Amino acid sequence: MVSKRLRTSAILSRVAISLAAVCCLASAQDIYDTIYNDIGSLPCVRLLNATGFVGCQSMGAASGVLYRADTLEDIKQFASDGGLGNQYTVVIPYWLLSSSNVDILKSSKRLAAILAVVNGTDPAHAVAARPAAIISPDTTCPNCEFGLYANTPKQYQWNPTGSGLLFEQFDFPIYALNTMDIRNTMSYASVMQAVNRNRDKGYRDYPLKSLQFHSFMWGAQDTGACLRKGWCTPVGGASVWSTPSTNISYTDEKPIVVITAAMDSRSLFHDLTLGVETSVAGMVTVLAVAEALSRSTIPLDTMSKHIVYTLFTGEAWGFSGSQRFVQDITSTPIQCEKPPTSGSGCAYPFYSDLEFQRLNPANIEAILEVGQIAGMGGAGGSPTLYAHVDNIQESASTALLNQIVQIGANGSTTVPPDPNAGNPVQAANSDGVKRGLPPSSSMSFLKSRGNIPTVVLTDFQKQMSALTNHDQDDSWNTPNTVNLIQQAASVISKTAWLQAQGVSDSAAMTPAQTEAIASIQVDAGLVQDLLECLSFNYSCPLVDRYLNVTASPTPPARLPHYSGTLYSQSQPFPIFAWSFLANMTSVKNTTSPTPRVTGCSSMPAIVQCGPKEYCVGDQCLVSLTRYHDAYGTGLAMNSNSEYYIKDASKPVWTESTWDPIGLRMFDVTSPGSQIAELMTGLALTLVSSGVVWYSRRFLKKTLKED
Repeated sequence: MVSKRLRTSAILSRVAISLAAVCCLASAQDIYDTIYNDIGSLPCVRLLNATGFVGCQSMGAASGVLYRADTLEDIKQFASDGGLGNQYTVVIPYWLLSSSNVDILKSSKRLAAILAVVNGTDPAHAVAARPAAIISPDTTCPNCEFGLYANTPKQYQWNPTGSGLLFEQFDFPIYALNTMDIRNTMSYASVMQAVNRNRDKGYRDYPLKSLQFHSFMWGAQDTGACLRKGWCTPVGGASVWSTPSTNISYTDEKPIVVITAAMDSRSLFHDLTLGVETSVAGMVTVLAVAEALSRSTIPLDTMSKHIVYTLFTGEAWGFSGSQRFVQDITSTPIQCEKPPTSGSGCAYPFYSDLEFQRLNPANIEAILEVGQIAGMGGAGGSPTLYAHVDNIQESASTALLNQIVQIGANGSTTVPPDPNAGNPVQAANSDGVKRGLPPSSSMSFLKSRGNIPTVVLTDFQKQMSALTNHDQDDSWNTPNTVNLIQQAASVISKTAWLQAQGVSDSAAMTPAQTEAIASIQVDAGLVQDLLECLSFNYSCPLVDRYLNVTASPTPPARLPHYSGTLYSQSQPFPIFAWSFLANMTSVKNTTSPTPRVTGCSSMPAIVQCGPKEYCVGDQCLVSLTRYHDAYGTGLAMNSNSEYYIKDASKPVWTESTWDPIGLRMFDVTSPGSQIAELMTGLALTLVSSGVVWYSRRFLKKTLKED
């Protein structure tokens, strides 16, 4: 009988516990939703290099009452207001985010976090829109410590007003608000409504709206320390190179003309990094050049010189992509000690692909690079194109420079150019000042061999765009920018074509060559589409034609041009660039006049490509287009697939790993209310304990348990 009572008691206890658990689980989400409102997050994160770290982090969960400061006077008022009694999250327009203003906010001892409003579109908050005066957050000479003139005293400062904000260290969270998509628009609206409510209450009439931040970064000290602890990953991704010369080889002794640009850029908030002026316009120009040259009535692979397109990732981080590429092609042949278990490349030393060994750096005869070209940089940019050359070995590039200026003037190689044709391309040193090359991928090639004829085409002569690596480098002037890119692409494509043909004077061209160069026309519609697709709508018809991205349950839209971390995520822009260039440089109908095989992606069970073919845009084609690993040349991977610092004088940028990042909104009550809530909680705890004690005694007595 006692045993039966014990079993009955146990069952009743379990039932009571189960009911309590169900009630708790059922109500937990409701309670959370009542207290908290999750907000879309665009954080500033921590990055590390050989000497330390930059960016933002919080050692714990930071929280602060929302406080709005629209002007410098508001910031000073916050710092001096002794009547404020909480920790605060200060909401400011992006243009107020500077080191000096942050120092003022920190001096109050009440700063918990900062929310920077970037390009707010609500008319009620017009103060958040892009200001007339823009200052680049990069240094006064971006990446110059890794460039061609790193050891040159008093090297030219291309970004003289740069604030250096990207290299500051912040031990508290800094997040951005931006209306870039539906979720972030809703977050923007929620935060602005809450902070305005707090301001209307004078920040003293409780309850007040507050934000809690989770932004703990594991990386500490520097790249060396965090790599040893496994707390960071190299910054980088995949560069892309391509050539119409599918039979190019290291030993063919055929000169090479390189056409290049960067694919990535950087900013304080990586999720907002578009870099329209910084890099997108240059990338678009190279893709437009490839399309224009593919129209040549003389096949490019039959010319006397090879044309090689390169688009580098990781350039914002010490020219990591281009330096890695140059290092690897100059290390040929590679001694592979450990072959991969599958696919091509090498497991140790690690290379994802080894086709770059076809390129002989000694054969590079000319480099044509496209830099900032959108004409949107305020005082730094203009509708004129400027051709820059190295001033150390200037004579090596004189002929190439003259050819570009002549083609820009009248579309031919006539000497002298037609004085009535205008002068849309000028030599950057035409004012008599020898500034050398601006920060550019070409420097990586010239550091290896300095006498390569090289021209870098930009929209500035003396000063880089004020939008360089800026979070607000996210728009363009449609007709002017498209026209400028079209002009740059036309100049580059015709110069490259003439170089590849070995023609220096139009009078020496054959009728077939005259017809062929006339066939090279840049498509303005393509330029417009590329700008739209690579900036705001990755699910556009042009990208979808190659990658079928709209088949995804959540088709991508605006995607950042931050290079990301190595091998940790798909890299959409290199993927599209690979597909586009593979199509433009592919071998077409080499054996017969029949069309290409189609259906390889739409009907994969029926149509399969050959062993040396790729399925691009639903067509099987042959192309020598490849990815190339892009990360700092100061880093290396050992036989255990672990990264370490090989040379601290070279780029070694890494990104910290982190715990889940986010922020949520909740109400803060007055200090008196909080004390009352605490006392009520304690009282409820005591009452609950008493009820449990009494219930146990009652059950034992009722069930006659000993």
